[in-house]
Amino acid sequence: MISLFRSRPLIEQESAEWIFETFEWALRYFDHHEFFKRSRLIQPTNEFFAGNVDNVHHKAENIYRHTLNYTGLVHWPFELQKPELYQTVPTSQFAFFGVKRDSVNRNLPVITSETPLYISYNPQQTLKPENLSSTFAHVMAQHLVVQSQQYPPGGTDYFAEGTEVLAIFMGFGVMFANSAYTFRSGCGSCYNGQSVRQATLTEDEVIFSLALYCRLKKIPTTEATRHLKKYLKSSFKRAVKQINNQTQSLEKLERFENT
Repeated sequence: MISLFRSRPLIEQESAEWIFETFEWALRYFDHHEFFKRSRLIQPTNEFFAGNVDNVHHKAENIYRHTLNYTGLVHWPFELQKPELYQTVPTSQFAFFGVKRDSVNRNLPVITSETPLYISYNPQQTLKPENLSSTFAHVMAQHLVVQSQQYPPGGTDYFAEGTEVLAIFMGFGVMFANSAYTFRSGCGSCYNGQSVRQATLTEDEVIFSLALYCRLKKIPTTEATRHLKKYLKSSFKRAVKQINNQTQSLEKLERFENT
């Protein structure tokens, strides 16, 4: 009878284990000092995305500039291009320029080539800044993995999912959670498919990843959920309970903080 009152895990154990493994991969290869000491939980507020804009491109530039800063990759040669000038390059064809470790820029890999890494945007996504920031962060994480040649658990088959977790690891979990799914309710004219972010993780997997980030960073639930969509807050609490039950997996990640 007691089992009826126990909270069900938010996600399947296999998915939970993969997310734990992916966080371990991120801590091992993408600077655990940056994660524990300097990364911040990015919120969809003016505090994090300050700036006055007067047109679509300036809005995209503002979101891009802040997003790049929060990823810790401002020393990389990223360059935002207007959509009409941009030629899409599949992630499988990202150029590998060769990287080195640099003490000035901490442990993140540094590209030795001056060739720009071009990024563009869908103008419709500027209508939903959370979607656009998440999209930028995901693309930047993809470039980071390609240049480092350190692929996530599961290898290249899990490239999209692994780089989404990496972007959440960088602090964009709230942004990803709020843009993981868009209800197609109401009149048809209210829904704009072009403004929606192309998610690879399920909404629950994003929430679990966000909860794991907050657990490792010791961020209180009230702070983590302050700007989450209302219906996601209960899922976050379920994720926290599930994570707290994974003591061995947690301890494995927490050891990085003191190394």
